[in-house]
Amino acid sequence: MGRRIRQGFVLSVTLLSCGCNEDADRLARVFHKISTKFDGVTEGLRDKLHNGWGAVRGSVSETSLDSRVALRLRWDSDMTGADVQVRLTASGVVELTGSVADLTQRRRAVELAGTTVGVEGVLDRLRVEADADKP
Repeated sequence: MGRRIRQGFVLSVTLLSCGCNEDADRLARVFHKISTKFDGVTEGLRDKLHNGWGAVRGSVSETSLDSRVALRLRWDSDMTGADVQVRLTASGVVELTGSVADLTQRRRAVELAGTTVGVEGVLDRLRVEADADKP
């Protein structure tokens, strides 16, 4: 808002120097009222945004660890077609079960699980479908 006040001040000084004292005073008062109202409106908006962000952060921290890992696996484009279940086995340790198409997907699943905030260990019990097709 400081920038707007400076602009208003510059405008007022410019009009004063042109000999329009009465108009300059009137414009300065109008500008002051507008800036005060704008500050009031944006202050409430800042509070709402701050509170909303706090709610989002709180809900993410309350989301269970296995759910966060499962969401990461579900939304990763490299994991298309994989059928992976996630289970929390101990504090900070998740177990991955199910099947993946190839070794690359298996590595990606373990990497995504291991890099999820709060995960301290990953138990890899995934089946690779390409291996199951071999005699």
